[in-house]
Amino acid sequence: MEVNREAVTEEKWAEMKQISKNNVCGECGGDLHIHTVPEEATIRIGCHNREHHGFIERLTYTQALRRGEEIHPSIRDNIERKMIPKDDLARAFNLLALRYPMAIKDPPTAALFIMDCARLDIDPLISPAEAVPIPFRSRHIIDGVEKVKVTIQMIITQDGWLSMAARGCQDDWVGPPRTMRLEEYLTTLPENKKRPREEILQIAQEIKESDCLDGKAWYYVAVGRRRNGDDTVVPGWFTHKDMEKAKSGRLPASEQPGNQAATRAIKKWVRKVFPECRQRMIALTAEWYERAEGIQEAQKYIDAEYAFISLPETEKKFGGVAEEKKGERGKATTTNLSSAKQVNKSLGESAAETGGEIPIIEPIWLEETLLALKWSHETAGSWLETQFNVDTQGGLWEIIPRISREQAKKFCQMLEKKLADMQGALS
Repeated sequence: MEVNREAVTEEKWAEMKQISKNNVCGECGGDLHIHTVPEEATIRIGCHNREHHGFIERLTYTQALRRGEEIHPSIRDNIERKMIPKDDLARAFNLLALRYPMAIKDPPTAALFIMDCARLDIDPLISPAEAVPIPFRSRHIIDGVEKVKVTIQMIITQDGWLSMAARGCQDDWVGPPRTMRLEEYLTTLPENKKRPREEILQIAQEIKESDCLDGKAWYYVAVGRRRNGDDTVVPGWFTHKDMEKAKSGRLPASEQPGNQAATRAIKKWVRKVFPECRQRMIALTAEWYERAEGIQEAQKYIDAEYAFISLPETEKKFGGVAEEKKGERGKATTTNLSSAKQVNKSLGESAAETGGEIPIIEPIWLEETLLALKWSHETAGSWLETQFNVDTQGGLWEIIPRISREQAKKFCQMLEKKLADMQGALS
């Protein structure tokens, strides 16, 4: 992180001190310090090696244990005693009610929350918590009587996502991603080494305006990889519009907008680099949406937090979550990816244009299944052409509206059978 000395405010100075206290260098693991750079009239956070960029959170013993590292048995036992009990629902309810008294008030909703935590193997009682329950209520007048419906929605924290990836993909986990501001990331690209800082800042502003329509947004990138893989760069941002909402709702994000942007980048990085985590979330988010029926605020939250689980790049761009890629000039540009709702909308428009039916194929499910089978869009399109003699002009999401519902059903059944056969062979 590097800022001009003239631009250092009390807020930025506090943020820099917080980063140096709670994080270590993402490349060497050394302590972070605040340095002055006289030749550029800037202040930066980093280790003593100026060639190192990015930082990762300083791990606690709890985080280390949950991510598969070995710790002293006495420390491990002490942590495990604080975790949610798996064989005593009544005690688990009592502990949750003590920890989250505003959210956990009745056994049925608490039981659902506990079951969801167990399905994802995340723990809401350890510190830092991997999941947090948030209550949503809705009041309706039915036959002159006011009815109150309550649902508990889970927030999976940054630690929750990283723990799911570390424990679910132990052979591929090599650690959390480094995070850094967009401006710092741009300076690490070889083609930008000789660019003056003013030009780097201008490029960063253009990217922010393109991605989130806010040239002064808090914008971070997460850089990390799976074992034997290449670094994947995923952005996260927090706009001034987000800041206004956070302030009006008195949310913690209003106090640390940069940290919120970094957290979003890390969460999206996990979803992209470890698609197994996304796969586990697909069925669960659908259940959450059904439970929240009639509670609009809860459904809005689910849409905002989970429905944008990004899909692999398709031939047709619909807008939505942005994935960072290297442009012709070597600067960071963005390729738009589609969210499930945007894909569904596009399918509907395409079907209306062609006069076809809208097949009942869940876009996220289809993308995840093709990814698991290692099928490309071209392979899927070729199968549809062979089986149903369908016109394959355009990308897969342009082909699908041309098939009937019955054909879509057969296509899904074929994919499910292939996936089951593959999983059976591996077990």
